[in-house]
Amino acid sequence: MTDPDDAEIAYYRAVEDHFAALRGTPFLFSPKDFALLRRWWREGVPLAAVLAGIAEAWERRREREEDPVSSLSYCRHAVARHGKRLMAARAGAAEAVPAPDVAAALAALVAAIADAEARWSKQRAVREVLGDLERAVASVPTNGDPAAIEKALADLEFGALDALARALPADAKGAIEREVGESLERLGLEEDIRERTRRALLVKAVRRLVGVPRLELDAGAA
Repeated sequence: MTDPDDAEIAYYRAVEDHFAALRGTPFLFSPKDFALLRRWWREGVPLAAVLAGIAEAWERRREREEDPVSSLSYCRHAVARHGKRLMAARAGAAEAVPAPDVAAALAALVAAIADAEARWSKQRAVREVLGDLERAVASVPTNGDPAAIEKALADLEFGALDALARALPADAKGAIEREVGESLERLGLEEDIRERTRRALLVKAVRRLVGVPRLELDAGAA
């Protein structure tokens, strides 16, 4: 067994950092989780598929009001779905020329995320979330079904914004919470839709503050 190279270590670290950022606490994978992660690396599963799968599993448990994800094994099916779609796209890369709009859109997203990362360079937690997001988007194959890419981008976006909400410094978190709270008071919503609206307002505020682009292939929407 050979020692992991820098790219492999960066892959592991990005997944572990993303998982910890979503939980809001430091987290170390179990040997079983690490074995699963290493298998994904060896099989060539794109980083985008892993982070998108984690985010999808995270959101599903949130919607069911279940405890947060505590193991990579809970995410394996979602990762497999994303990986299959994106790796199928990659399989045709030798015969197909990347669609210019997809390649250009992904490149523009990577550049926009890098710009946000540079603006937050002094805030390590925020910078690391953005760095992992940048690497994930850069790992998306440019060939293949745009619908599969859009789905992966949507889940990456959810996971990143959730992680960023936790990674922001205390003063920024406080300002956003006050802004969201005041908006909810003005709206006077019923309890059953209040939490969903709070989540939407929080995401909007975090996106605006951090400068995260909408992760969509439509350049106009991004």
